[in-house]
Amino acid sequence: MAQLVMVEGLPGSGKSTASAFVEGWLVQRGVPARRYAEGRTDHPVDFEQVAVLTGAQLEQVLADFPDERSELACAAQRRDEVWLVRDRERAHWPARLRERLRALDAYDGDVPPQVHTRVLQDSWRRFADEVRDEQAVYLVECVFLQNPVCALLARHDRPAAELASHVRALAEAAAPLDPLLVHLDAGDPAPVLAAAAAQRPPEWLDFVIDYHVGQGYGLAHGLDGFDGLVEFMRHRREVELALLPSLPVRTLTLDVSDGDWSARYAELVAFLEARLTVTARTETAAR
Repeated sequence: MAQLVMVEGLPGSGKSTASAFVEGWLVQRGVPARRYAEGRTDHPVDFEQVAVLTGAQLEQVLADFPDERSELACAAQRRDEVWLVRDRERAHWPARLRERLRALDAYDGDVPPQVHTRVLQDSWRRFADEVRDEQAVYLVECVFLQNPVCALLARHDRPAAELASHVRALAEAAAPLDPLLVHLDAGDPAPVLAAAAAQRPPEWLDFVIDYHVGQGYGLAHGLDGFDGLVEFMRHRREVELALLPSLPVRTLTLDVSDGDWSARYAELVAFLEARLTVTARTETAAR
């Protein structure tokens, strides 16, 4: 049976570092590992560059772009009463078409939060059904806590209870994969964000600040600039730490505030060794 390992934490907490470590550790043990980093357009559960359209919106787009009608119709996937168009930034599509689809992006477009949560929960259920009989560990970052927080809290300023209900629904959808959650807690976000900003291009910080203070929660609470970003992340940390005990997922919370990754890796390995159900591939199976 396939198993799902999810790595979460605030920006700069070390999600990519921890995820890469887990992948390497699994490979060393001969365990099939499939890691999906944040932002991949081929992500098995998340919606990166995916447009969500009603039937009427799809028909209008097909009518407005007759040269791309056939390809668009083939690309569109029906999910109950809405349609998904994946990989919406295809370079050979006209800029106007890409702009139209961008305006209907699952995360950043004009998609109601109740539609967003419904299609994401459906995606997680489909993923679990599709891979459950595989002998592999799927390793994902950001999609279980961070992205729901961004969509529901930062963007739409929805109540914490609504966020909690959505995350629990994701956990229930993933239940056939016996999911494990690794939550990295770096302590107060201010120094962590400052360190992350110093290591990344300036446009990263500009984007993150604008996203978290320039819409939804940030506007409702009068947040501004880097200090506003820190205030949001402090709130997010509180929300996530309060949510973790109620989730039907076996969870390891790692205090990474001291930067001692060698000690944290030892805790992480002990957690995984006690709970992973996927075994190493035998030579016979490998052949």
